[in-house]
Amino acid sequence: MKANQIIRGLGWTTSATAVNVLAQLVLVAVLARQLEPAAFGLMLMANVALRFVSFFAQMGTTQTLIQRQHVDARLVTAALVVSLGVSLLLYAVVAAAAPLFAAYFRTPELTSVLWVYGLSLPLSALGAPPLALLRRGASFRAVSAIEVTSYVLGFGLTGVALAFAGFGVWSLVAATLVQQALAAILAFAAARCPLAWPPDRASLRTVFGTGARYSTIGFLEFLWANVESLAVGRWLGATPVGLLSRAQLLANLPVEQAVGAVNKVLFPALSAMQRDRARMADGFLVLLLASAALSTALAASISAAAVDVVALMLGPRWVDAAPLVALLAIGTPAMFVYTVCGMTLDSLAELDAKLKLQFGLLWVKVALVAALWSAGLQAVVLAVVLAEYLRTAGGLWLVVRTLQVPAATVVRLVGAVAAAGIAIYFAVWGADRVGFALGWPLAARLGVEVGAAAGAISLCAALALRVAPGFPPLARFDTLRDWQLRAQRRLFGSMP
Repeated sequence: MKANQIIRGLGWTTSATAVNVLAQLVLVAVLARQLEPAAFGLMLMANVALRFVSFFAQMGTTQTLIQRQHVDARLVTAALVVSLGVSLLLYAVVAAAAPLFAAYFRTPELTSVLWVYGLSLPLSALGAPPLALLRRGASFRAVSAIEVTSYVLGFGLTGVALAFAGFGVWSLVAATLVQQALAAILAFAAARCPLAWPPDRASLRTVFGTGARYSTIGFLEFLWANVESLAVGRWLGATPVGLLSRAQLLANLPVEQAVGAVNKVLFPALSAMQRDRARMADGFLVLLLASAALSTALAASISAAAVDVVALMLGPRWVDAAPLVALLAIGTPAMFVYTVCGMTLDSLAELDAKLKLQFGLLWVKVALVAALWSAGLQAVVLAVVLAEYLRTAGGLWLVVRTLQVPAATVVRLVGAVAAAGIAIYFAVWGADRVGFALGWPLAARLGVEVGAAAGAISLCAALALRVAPGFPPLARFDTLRDWQLRAQRRLFGSMP
């Protein structure tokens, strides 16, 4: 993938992400005022149940089609047949096991939700191959248009209309299904998938072999992400797990969307570089710097202003979610730095090492949650944050070892970003304290907090521009180097 394709792709995905984040935040605010916390708790339980099998439903077709050096009509057909066939089989399993999931969560109404919501498995699997082909071919404009259209028209209009009509949790179920169906239709129309019927055995073996490992890793990552939800949903019920789900969304959504936009472009780009380890190392360091800086700046601001963020987005009855948001946001940068590590390892097809790391640290997280469970929900969230940083350390070590990246460079980069995050946190926290002390209304406090965050981020960025020209990977990325020097001249004038 050429540099200009990467830049254009980042532009399209960033624009689409901005629209999706804005739409999602509006929908969160609207739906939180129309639906009870228990409705979101039911959806989280349903998502946990479905995601037990969803990673195997698609059989890693997205990663397989992007990561493979050569893709033809036979491989695309095999990917479609495998993902759709396996997903239909797993839907039947979920439908049969729905009463067991409902019994585990002690929520009888979960059974009927799963019978309908389970249709998202084949719908999602159907749209995966054409979307993968669009990303592989650097058609990021089309991918961005599909994501925005399906979310705004599919999920947004359907969800809001049904919520106002009093359909409760079913408004969320229907919105998700309509979104996925619309995305699949648009993806097939845009990709014009090359198909060769019937698929040959060699292509089927390729999809099963590579896809099974991606699916296993995805399943372990799902377990990792839902240890706390499984525990809270089992022992505390729908309302506390609903609080947890909204706290996770507020803490992670802005960062998840921003980092996800970058990853959608750079995973295909890194996969194309997999034979050139030196370029891969440079690409990893640039992506690590961008993801760490972006996620830390956003997460530090959200954590410091958690009370006001919850009041604005969810309303007064969700006040108990504020301390959860503050804690979860602290762990958000670690989560997305690990995403960069995982994506790099996927691009290199280093799946066995990643699998061992994920499996080992999963048990560490379970042990931490079990050890802190008796201290309450906030202690469980603290265990989650600690586990995220341990996993990130392991992921960085794997990439450093695989790509022969200088460990000292990674340590300096992470340390600088952490220092900037601390500065941003205290700038926003100070503004928040002043606003409360002076009795300012919510809107005024948020305005000051946003200003403090913007000022602190700008100061950190300005300081970074003085230092970054000496950062070796940036010096070897001509496009980024040119942008950086232009920005530097605008900020500081002529510099030696």
